Amino acid sequence: MSAPSRTDWTWIRHAPVQGQEARYFGQLDVAAEPVHPAVAAGLGRRLPPVAVWMSSPLARTRYTALALRDGVDPIAISDFSEQDYGLWQGRGHNDVYAANRSLEWNNPSAIRPPEGESFADVAARVASAVERLTAHYAGHSIVAVGHQSTIRASIAHALGLDAATAMRIDIAPLSLTRLVCRIVDGAPVWSVGCINYEAALS
Repeated sequence: MSAPSRTDWTWIRHAPVQGQEARYFGQLDVAAEPVHPAVAAGLGRRLPPVAVWMSSPLARTRYTALALRDGVDPIAISDFSEQDYGLWQGRGHNDVYAANRSLEWNNPSAIRPPEGESFADVAARVASAVERLTAHYAGHSIVAVGHQSTIRASIAHALGLDAATAMRIDIAPLSLTRLVCRIVDGAPVWSVGCINYEAALS
């Protein structure tokens, strides 16, 4: 029997966080703001009715998943966590920049904070997880609630982008990105359905 020919990924970035503007909050377990019911309904209409649900282990992604599909119990995928900013976590962007002016800020994807990881590291772990999970859930629809770095990395994997290019993609909170993996002549071929779809308040 031939392998399933198509696996659909629908990514949702978590709801905005509270009181962390202009800070590196990364893997800190900060709270998400309430999701407006109209936004939840608008996104919900674009989600597959039957899907395997996943999220990072952080509370803000699991909260967002529940806001979009009542009663869902997403599988926690540690590789889908936000970038680990190490000793920078909780510090302001301007403070970190002022203390580290010698770093190569024109290529932030390669900057690895002390005791943390670079975005290039994130891209590698996310790509590996996406490949593994696409093979495991071949033929299914997957809804994954993640973070800006996670979704950037998954787009980079689908389109063959380097980490520096992928960092130029902005992913809005509560936006939807759709990626599709098709098996063509035995090999995976990725395509992008949409990036950054946002449900409007009605």
